[in-house]
Amino acid sequence: MRIKLFQEDALEEDRTEIYYREMTEQIEKVCQLLEGSVPQLFGLEEDGEQVLLSLEEIFYIDTVDKKTFAYLKEHVYQIQGSLAFLESALSEHGFCRISKANIVNIQQIKRVKSEANMRLKVVLNNQEELVISRYYRKIFQNYLKKVRGILHD
Repeated sequence: MRIKLFQEDALEEDRTEIYYREMTEQIEKVCQLLEGSVPQLFGLEEDGEQVLLSLEEIFYIDTVDKKTFAYLKEHVYQIQGSLAFLESALSEHGFCRISKANIVNIQQIKRVKSEANMRLKVVLNNQEELVISRYYRKIFQNYLKKVRGILHD
C-alpha cells in the first residue's frame, strides 16, 4: 500500500481520501482508526518515548502497584488508564476483564482449562497462563459466547 501525505496550511478542515481496488481488513482498520472508533494506546518506553501500540499485538493488560502495563510478545509497556477505563474502552475490541488485576485479549487465547475452586485458566499464544477468578468466570464465559460464539463448560 502506498501512502502520500500532503500538508496544506489553507485547508479549513483535514480530509483523507482512500483509493482501493478491493476492501481488505487492512483498509478497514485504517478507516476505523481515522474515524476514531479504535482506541489508541500509547506505551511508555524506558527512555520516556511513547510508542503507539497495536491492539491485536497486546496479549493482556495488568495492574501492579497502581501502574498499568500492556504485555506484548516481546515487550512490556507502561500505559495510561485504570483497568476499569480500559475494560470499558477495549471491550468492543476483543478485550475482557478476567480478574481484579487483568484484562485479556481473547484473540490471543490458545486454550481455556478448568481449575480447582471454580476457576478457569487461559493459556495464551505466547504460552503464558492467566487465572480467571471465580467472580469473573461467568462474565468471561458470556463474553466469549457473545464475541466468538464459544462457551466453555
